[in-house]
Amino acid sequence: MIEESDYTASVIGQVFAHKLSFIASILAKNGVGSAVLLKGTEIPPHELNNRDYKVNKDQIVAFYRNVLSLRIPGISILLGKAIKVNDYGLYGCTLLCCKDLKSALEYSIRYHNLATKTVTMSLHIDEKLGQSFYRFEDLLLANDLVEFNIELQCAIVLSLVIECINDKTFVFDELRLTFAKPNNSQLYEEHFQCPITYGNAHNEFVLNNEKLLIATPRSNPFAMPLLLDQCDMVLNSIAAKNEFLITINQWVAANMHSELCSEELANYLCMTQRTLRRKLSTQGTSFRAIVQELRCEAAKKLIMKTQLSIEDIGCSIGFSDVSNFRAAFKKWTGQTPSSLR
Repeated sequence: MIEESDYTASVIGQVFAHKLSFIASILAKNGVGSAVLLKGTEIPPHELNNRDYKVNKDQIVAFYRNVLSLRIPGISILLGKAIKVNDYGLYGCTLLCCKDLKSALEYSIRYHNLATKTVTMSLHIDEKLGQSFYRFEDLLLANDLVEFNIELQCAIVLSLVIECINDKTFVFDELRLTFAKPNNSQLYEEHFQCPITYGNAHNEFVLNNEKLLIATPRSNPFAMPLLLDQCDMVLNSIAAKNEFLITINQWVAANMHSELCSEELANYLCMTQRTLRRKLSTQGTSFRAIVQELRCEAAKKLIMKTQLSIEDIGCSIGFSDVSNFRAAFKKWTGQTPSSLR
């Protein structure tokens, strides 16, 4: 019997430009200027550092072709092995909090629209065979880019899995690819350290089902409901084009446990505090209001859904003193944390 987790969808409209920004930053360290990579894409150079910026499929295709024109041997491996979970913002933060490899893979599929989506992904679990198949198929539909797109995705997946489970020795049991064996196949065998076959029906990593149970050392079951709420909010709000507030909510949620200040947020968004205040004002809100709302919602969920002490809950949302947290919560909701519980 095959259990299938499949939340795939085609590229529709625009997607976040995170991956392009990451590729540009890595190649910049190798002496490649952004002008070369952005040629014919109509992407303004300064927008690559804008976390709200989105690109369409044609722009990704043009960008990828510019990368391939550099003719750097094993470029997909060079890029894929350099990527880090933190390069994905909220998506990456939540990925680290998953409880095990299976939940991390399932999360990566369901919330793939929070990344630069160039493939569809699905997880197929065969209990009889005792094997699972983490599958991905090309979405760019450009014949000259299929190999690069799939190879890059494979390298990224391996890097993220290794970081999630904190085990540099981890390898998949097999890698199956749909295209013919490339001339530089030795580079991929050395990197993935597992048998690789070509001309298959699907592009997929194969792994023993036992590996799905590998724990992720930074798992955080208390933070997961809050982070998933943020992820759902992003997905549900993309169509409404409210990315500016989404980005701010993501930043506040990810940094809620520490002392928050608008200056740090402005720096993160590459703008002045004055511009930040003006843009928030046009949205009918303020930095203080957003922080208060998110902290209140987080506190209510932790009080009702966990057994954490009131002091620990206050600490987790940025209050070093429990009495200050109790007073703030009473002001927000009209009741004390204990009475709500």
